[in-house]
Formats: sequence, C-alpha cells, structure tokens
Amino acid sequence: MNHPNAFRFLRDQVNASILLVADFGRYPKNVAFLSKDVVSPYVHLVDSYVDDNPSDPYESRPTLLFFRGRTVRKDEGIVRTKLAKLLKGYDDVRYEDSIATGEGIKASSEGMRSSKFCLHPAGDTPSSCRLFDAIVSHCVPVIVSDRIELPFEDEIDYSEFAFFFSIKDALKPDFLVSQLRQIPKDRWIDMWKRLKSISHHYEFQVPPKKDDAVNMLWRQVRNKLPAVKLAVHRNRRLRIPDWWS
Repeated sequence: MNHPNAFRFLRDQVNASILLVADFGRYPKNVAFLSKDVVSPYVHLVDSYVDDNPSDPYESRPTLLFFRGRTVRKDEGIVRTKLAKLLKGYDDVRYEDSIATGEGIKASSEGMRSSKFCLHPAGDTPSSCRLFDAIVSHCVPVIVSDRIELPFEDEIDYSEFAFFFSIKDALKPDFLVSQLRQIPKDRWIDMWKRLKSISHHYEFQVPPKKDDAVNMLWRQVRNKLPAVKLAVHRNRRLRIPDWWS
C-alpha cells in the first residue's frame, strides 16, 4: 500500500486489514490510521554511506543545509516553493530543483554526504524517500511538516537524530537557518553517530537480515495483532457496535 492510490477500488474489502503505508496522506481516516496500520519507510534512492568515518565529520561536511528535489508539489508540499524563496542568498545552503534521474540521484547523494543537515519538507504527502536518503547518508534530517508519521517510532526515538519544525516556524524569515547554526558541534556529532547506528533499520534486503527494514516491519505487524484480535472478538459479541464511543 505504498502508493496513495493503491487498491483504490478495493478499499471496502481491505480497509479492515493491517495496511503497510508510507504515510497517511490522502487516505480517509476510516481506511488507514495509526492504531491499526504500520508505517513503512520508503526505499532509499541514494546508496548507503558505508565509508563515513572521517576524523572530523563536522568539518568534512561544509554545506550547512541541503535540499534537492521537486519544488512544485500539492497540499502541504506547497511549503517547498516558499522555502525555495526564503533560502536564497545563503552561502552555505543548497536548495536545488531537480527530478529523480540517474544524474540527479548521484548529485543528491554527493550533496547529502557533504552536508550537515538535510531538509525534508513535505511533498504531495507528508513523507518521501528523501528522509530515508538522508538517514542512510548520515545527514541529520530537518523535517518540516505538521502531521508526518514515521516508521518504527515505538522503537526508535527520532529526536535523537533529527530536528522537527512546524510549517509556520519554518516559513519565518531566517528562522530555520539561524536555528541550525546554533546547534553545537558536539550535539551534531552525537546525532551523526546515532544515524550511523540506526541506518541499517531502513535497508530492504533479500534475504532479510537481523533488524533490517523487512524484519522491523514484521515486528510492527506482530505488535498490532493484540489490538486486532481484541477488535475481532468484540465485534463477534457486541449488539451495539462501539457503544462506548
């Protein structure tokens, strides 16, 4: 169910199942919701950074903030066009409009690996592969969204390696850049180390390996089963469905 239009004509038949979704954008609340369903990471497009062991990782990434992608998006993603205007004129900020071609992906990989922070504004839906590209590039994500849901959040504390800004705050002139410039070097290095330690959770591998994305997703499904069984058992004996609500 990674595409918002997946199973569009079969929603009535599948909406009682546990769905694996990239996020909840465009799904009606009676079809997909957090207490029932599992958030899956996108498959990252850039190659994982496996040789990221510089003596000074902070100084080895001269760009403060990096974004490369489509700036014209729908819904909450309109913020991208506004950010493009706000982030012009900074010597240490790269905000580039591009599409996901082979050369574009290569440029994104190089940009993320040479940047301290990677910007993740909402696209057509709150999430996108860009967040997971940043994670496997060990570039501290800067997430701009008012309603994003994240994979494996019952096991992983994203505040340990990412920053979150509301759309309102991110669109204040100079706010985003000034906040990032105030992050101490030691704190950034701690977040970089944490990214390196958790990035394997976002790898889809065949065959699956311990704690990779495949195993993490099955664990999430297993964690949902008690609530599913409760709902099924209650439904079999209730005369007035969900009378308590």
